Amino acid sequence: MQNLAGTDQFDESTGAGEAGQPHTFTVRNAVRHLHDEYRERTACWVYKAGDDSGKPLLEIRFSASQRYPAPSDKDANGSTVRYPVGLYAQVGRDGADLFFQCPTIAASKDAYIGDTKYVKAELSASKAQLRGDSIDKDRMVILNSVSREVAREAGCAAQAGLPTAVPNP
Repeated sequence: MQNLAGTDQFDESTGAGEAGQPHTFTVRNAVRHLHDEYRERTACWVYKAGDDSGKPLLEIRFSASQRYPAPSDKDANGSTVRYPVGLYAQVGRDGADLFFQCPTIAASKDAYIGDTKYVKAELSASKAQLRGDSIDKDRMVILNSVSREVAREAGCAAQAGLPTAVPNP
């Protein structure tokens, strides 16, 4: 994070979620809410310490997913970089996506998303806000690291395919 932000001091928003419910982000809550509607899922918002712009440096979210994108050899417009992490991982101008195998069961039949085989991890962090020589890889390293913890909490770490170190694309 220090490479991306140019600082080693960060704050996490501990206010309300988008749907107005008060909570802080925890890996346990992320796993509990994988099947919820987008606005009801917990999100991790990280700010540079002292930044009062109201815009987080990065945002991380997790959701249950019925499918994942088909890997392709080349991005059509060259705007993304793919990484050999999980089932599908890519970094683009405004963030990173990572899909990993992780069967999950919806808490109820009324869940927004039913039982699934995959989890999607999203990191929003625009290149314009970041610095350093390895912005793409650094964003994937952060997303992979948090995803490993989510997979561990969800009981699917062995099948998730999330390495301890992110290989080069």
